[in-house]
Amino acid sequence: MLICGSNFVGGALACSPTPTGIENINYVELKNGIYDDLYITKATDFELSQEYKLHWDFDTILWAKFNNNTYAGNIDWGLENTSHLILKSRTEGHFKWKTIFVKEVHTLEDFEINYPDYLVASGQPVEYAIVPVYYGYEGIYSTTSIVSKFDKMFLIEGGTVWGTEITDGFCDTTRNIPSANVELLHRKYPIFVRNTIANYDTGNCKGQFVPLDEETCELYYDSDHDYERIKYQRAYMDYICDGVPKTLKLPDGRLWLTQTTPNPTDMANQQYNDREITWSWVEVGDVDSEEDLYYLGFINVEPEWWNH
Repeated sequence: MLICGSNFVGGALACSPTPTGIENINYVELKNGIYDDLYITKATDFELSQEYKLHWDFDTILWAKFNNNTYAGNIDWGLENTSHLILKSRTEGHFKWKTIFVKEVHTLEDFEINYPDYLVASGQPVEYAIVPVYYGYEGIYSTTSIVSKFDKMFLIEGGTVWGTEITDGFCDTTRNIPSANVELLHRKYPIFVRNTIANYDTGNCKGQFVPLDEETCELYYDSDHDYERIKYQRAYMDYICDGVPKTLKLPDGRLWLTQTTPNPTDMANQQYNDREITWSWVEVGDVDSEEDLYYLGFINVEPEWWNH
């Protein structure tokens, strides 16, 4: 109860409105003053005093110390409590994560992660999480989502990317489910027999492939001089025949882990300089399986970091 501007104990600020937030606070501004610290916490059971906290805790949102900068994160606190950083991904809406990158943390610079993820399908929302780990114990997930869109066909091995305009190529596939139809002597219809769980794709692709420029993310040729692509034909043939599994990605969202099968061909298409390479492939793993990605060489994340 308020009486004449005071409460029962005569508080000087009795008439001040109660600072009740009804919406999330996402903006803070300090001006016209000199400030030592700005500390914001989720905790509500603290007492106002002239003393400020000397360390972060799990309720701390930000703490700006204004030491010649406006940084308000907890990277110093995290360095003392982080042995590794791991990067996880999953298709948005799915439950299970897969770990695609692990990094040991020794200095502040180790908190920076620059990891190109080539295992993302076109048009598919993907969620990423950076997770601090302290000798096996995971911390709070920091997540974000992206949608990758492209209009070319790509074949990728490690950090090497070759591509072609989808209008210059195609990729037809066959689903393989080894089975047999057994015809019995006194039965009108055959019996379907399938003695394996094998269920995989094979395909046949064709295109005029050139390398991808890592800086511009464009193909290495000028569309006004289309014949320039011919000089890459032999290098691409060597690339697909090196015996290493590769990621095949199409702009319609299809993606496979593939191995080239015998025997690719380099053929002229009506004109001598209008050449296309055709090759067959077989699907050799699941892009969502950490085990397949590891043993096929797509990631180097050891089994101890897998999400079993």
